[in-house]
Amino acid sequence: MKIWKRTVSVLLILILVAGGVYVGDKLTTRGVSQKKYVKFFAEKKDYDVVFYGSSHVLSGIQPMELWNNYGITGYNLGGHAASLGMSYWVLRQSLRYHKPKLAMFDIYDMYAHDQPYMDISFMHYSMDAYPMGVTKFMAVQDLLKGQSTAAKAELFFPFSVYHSRWDEVTKESAKASFDKGLFNSYCGSEIRYGVAVPNDIERVDPEITMEGSSGADSYIRDFVSTCRDAGVEVCFMRVPYPACVENQMAENRVMKLAEELGVRVIDIMQDDRQDGLLSSRVVNFDTDLVDANAHLNAVGAFKVTMYLGKLLKQYYGFTDKRQDPDYSNWNEDYANVYIPALTADLSLQTDFKTCLMFASYPEFETEMTVTKQYEPDEVCEKLYKLHGSRLKITEVQSIDSSSVQDRANFDLDGEAMAPGFLISEQDEPVVRMTVKLRDSGAVVADKLFCVNT
Repeated sequence: MKIWKRTVSVLLILILVAGGVYVGDKLTTRGVSQKKYVKFFAEKKDYDVVFYGSSHVLSGIQPMELWNNYGITGYNLGGHAASLGMSYWVLRQSLRYHKPKLAMFDIYDMYAHDQPYMDISFMHYSMDAYPMGVTKFMAVQDLLKGQSTAAKAELFFPFSVYHSRWDEVTKESAKASFDKGLFNSYCGSEIRYGVAVPNDIERVDPEITMEGSSGADSYIRDFVSTCRDAGVEVCFMRVPYPACVENQMAENRVMKLAEELGVRVIDIMQDDRQDGLLSSRVVNFDTDLVDANAHLNAVGAFKVTMYLGKLLKQYYGFTDKRQDPDYSNWNEDYANVYIPALTADLSLQTDFKTCLMFASYPEFETEMTVTKQYEPDEVCEKLYKLHGSRLKITEVQSIDSSSVQDRANFDLDGEAMAPGFLISEQDEPVVRMTVKLRDSGAVVADKLFCVNT
């Protein structure tokens, strides 16, 4: 009897400790990882395609646009600064929840560092949402091989590093910690805003490669074999970006390995230029990048997604599910979650070229009134073309600012005017941009831009 009581007491203590750690973990862990994964975990049906890779994937593929235009279900599991090793372990863990028909893996930066090197601060984004288990234990042991026990504990139990956040916990934050209604509105992707133009980059001949870093080939082979063992087709892709010479050489090596493994590569970097400079037939480096050396902006990602959707239907025979009642939740999420999030993000933009870029989404139509003082540069002219007939520009003598929705008054470089600034004759408005939803005509943004003199 005494042994039984002691056993029960020990079990109760263990349950209370585990419960306390769980609750503490929920209350103090920053929710970016949970927000990314909660919708992925909650979906009842398997996805057509899941995307893996680094931030190039995270900001380069838009699953909700893939759904709206092709009826293909997808989720973006790209991670910030995710190493090749991290992508492999994200694959392993995600397959416990869903086995998509296709896993797409971006080949960016596969040989840039010794694998599976990456900053532990970025690991939390990709790992925290997964519960502790055998696979996560193996992942942490591998990703932090040779690191301290404290570092590993940080990923095993995020509570151990976030415990100092107790003073930040409020009634609202506590409620949000357990609220599964707080999720990534873009099916895992993160849209980036801005317009940057890179310098010209020499295109490297596909036959020129570089040596692989330690362990990289093994991770690539394991990624492929894991997919095939699970009955999941695998495809590599190359999201376009201004790749330096070294990165091009590394990606050429991956192309060779993919050929050896019998893996299809969808190379969105391909182009028809004859001048030996790097570019892409799908995106325009003058309008579609958010920074000058790496990532696509929102419109660049939209273009890539549209191009990819056509090929996915052609190569893998995905059926259009938009009219299928079993997938009505996707149409509801597009209308009630995605579009409101997209419009909210647009309304927050301040930079003129960013607003012009973002408003070119097919969901919007734009009216601009401009004065003679407004002088668009070459990039602006190219951004105009993204809108097609959905942009109307009218020249006026002056702009009445009394009815403008956004009175923050930004200049053409996106810098906010000083607090309390009043438009004067010296700082007169030269552009008024009004963006509306095409379907409803509802005003999304009404912004005034001035020349700050």
